[in-house]
Amino acid sequence: MKKTVSALLLLLGAMYYSQNSIFVFNNQNPQYDAEGRFFAANFVPGNPVAMFAAPNVPGVYTMPSGIYDKYVTFDTTGVTSSGIMDINRWYVSDYLNPSNTGTYNYNDPFITANMNPNNEWAGFIFTLRDVSSGNTYDYFQVGNPAVASNIGFNVVPYQVGTTTGVKADWYTITSGSAQVTFFTIYP
Repeated sequence: MKKTVSALLLLLGAMYYSQNSIFVFNNQNPQYDAEGRFFAANFVPGNPVAMFAAPNVPGVYTMPSGIYDKYVTFDTTGVTSSGIMDINRWYVSDYLNPSNTGTYNYNDPFITANMNPNNEWAGFIFTLRDVSSGNTYDYFQVGNPAVASNIGFNVVPYQVGTTTGVKADWYTITSGSAQVTFFTIYP
């Protein structure tokens, strides 16, 4: 009985402290690309480890207009079905343990062993770039406030652009132990 209880507690702990959210994104707006910082963070308060979709240092993450895809885990982001939205590298920021700070390939053992079990999708801070003119509009800070605040970012789950009227929405649906996080930019 002790072994069964111990195994059950270990399994529950692993489920609680692991990335369990698929990330589905959909830029339904045909006029604007979204450009900015897409990031994940440790979901435990007081542990400020962050991951930014490279090339966020020094570049930007771009979600093209009309794109739809998903990321299953951080260490599989380099092989999306579209190929357009592959995240081939993650920039990790860990000021408590600076030796971890740096750029890693998406399938690096460090990402699999340390980032997958401890981080969750946190947010996307971006502007809209008009695909025709190249002009940028509005500033969005959308994501999961509880997770993003662990690394000092303020995001909201829903925002409307003041100039464009474009809406961005971030939410998570949970069913049993399955969890899916959705991010959508609407026309």
